[in-house]
Amino acid sequence: MVDAGTLATSAQVLLAIGAEASAAQILEANTNIWILMAESDMETEAGSGVEIVANYASITASYKQWLASVASQRAAFYAINQDPGSWQLSTAQSKLNIIDTIWQEFKKRILDKDVIDSMGL
Repeated sequence: MVDAGTLATSAQVLLAIGAEASAAQILEANTNIWILMAESDMETEAGSGVEIVANYASITASYKQWLASVASQRAAFYAINQDPGSWQLSTAQSKLNIIDTIWQEFKKRILDKDVIDSMGL
């Protein structure tokens, strides 16, 4: 199956989910859905007119890496919440806390016009 998303790959999502993932969490069809959901969330946070996915080709390489990291972590958020029982509660909560920190930082940075300009958008 080919990755459906633009900003991250299924392999990146699996790395973000981590060891001992459930069968549903490692299914590529699911990771593709979660990537698309993550991209939608990122587009919403960036605001109208930015169009991160549509303008992906014009984004600078360093920002593509950052966006891939954010997208894979956001997709992992959906995966972990689908089946948090794969880990002890403290492990699942720790994973979600780290993912939330990355997400909150993205939300702050993406609203900065200088960041948008630096991305090439």
